[in-house]
Amino acid sequence: MTTGPDLFDLARQLEDTRWQLLLDADVDALTDLVSDDLQFVHSSGLKDDKKHYLDAIRTGSVIYRNANSRIETVVSLGDRSFIASGAVKMEATVRGTERSLHSLFMVVWRREQETWRLVAHQTTLLPA
Repeated sequence: MTTGPDLFDLARQLEDTRWQLLLDADVDALTDLVSDDLQFVHSSGLKDDKKHYLDAIRTGSVIYRNANSRIETVVSLGDRSFIASGAVKMEATVRGTERSLHSLFMVVWRREQETWRLVAHQTTLLPA
């Protein structure tokens, strides 16, 4: 079981990888990084499953231009999953509209067939 600083480092590594793949719009690599059970809740309140989340990136409906993500807490859920939360500042183009967002986020990662995959994500906008 991964705990303490090791779990925090794992969370940071997974989130750094996820953000780099989003910035690169690398849908092929993202396909393996996210669970088939993905539930992705956007700060707008919209919710995507894996197919719709990846389609938005593949088609350019959502283009991430930069992001600065900071993990603040990590909580183990046993040896096969954990919750991480923190804050992110990002710039993106969402359906043709330029957005500059500062949000809190929570993610759930689960080990599936010995690969860590994103299962859930929820973002909440901070007041301007």
